[in-house]
Amino acid sequence: MEFKMFGPAGYPSSDFQKDLKVLLYLDDKAWDVLARWFETTEDFDADSADSSPAIAASPLLPEQFIDGANALKYILESWRMYDLQLAEIQRDLLLLNCPRERIEQLGPLLERLRPLRERMYAEYMRFDHENAVLPTLEDIRAVCDLRPIFEDTVYPIQQAAAVSHTRLLGYSYMVLVELVAEDFEGTKHMFAFQITQKTLADMRAALGRAAEQLDILKASTHALPDE
Repeated sequence: MEFKMFGPAGYPSSDFQKDLKVLLYLDDKAWDVLARWFETTEDFDADSADSSPAIAASPLLPEQFIDGANALKYILESWRMYDLQLAEIQRDLLLLNCPRERIEQLGPLLERLRPLRERMYAEYMRFDHENAVLPTLEDIRAVCDLRPIFEDTVYPIQQAAAVSHTRLLGYSYMVLVELVAEDFEGTKHMFAFQITQKTLADMRAALGRAAEQLDILKASTHALPDE
């Protein structure tokens, strides 16, 4: 069994088959909701769009919307990536034992979304390049902390000293930070650290300077494709 839509010697993943099953059993009204979302969205990220007012007002459950959109997204990306004909896509769906009637009915929906293939594929490749090589930041967790400053530490224990570990000298205002990153394989990496008020101010200033440099870089490359 040779498929066209999944690359050389490729085979559909279980996730795609699950999403495809959901897509094919949605009605025409639901298909129109999906098509209008694809035609109006900027980033094609179904997971972040399922709570939008347009989707909330539709007959689709959030999980139906996400699964159906992901199936369509994969088909359209593959259509562009492998330079397929619509008939080749429909043949692949037949090989997956999808109902012929629903495959034929899916044809007009795919034709409607055909003009979006190039932009969707460009976003797919942008995601690939922006997330490859190094882990990308997924979450920032921060809490404020009031750190007591004692005259002496609890260890090592001094046998004879002029200072006392019970004498409170004052306080230090701190921020505890945990950064959560994820690599291309989905493995999460966490890095925690603490900073003082001064370090926090330095970090904010450094990020501001980085933003200024990025603006200059964007201005100097304005003729290049941007997001």
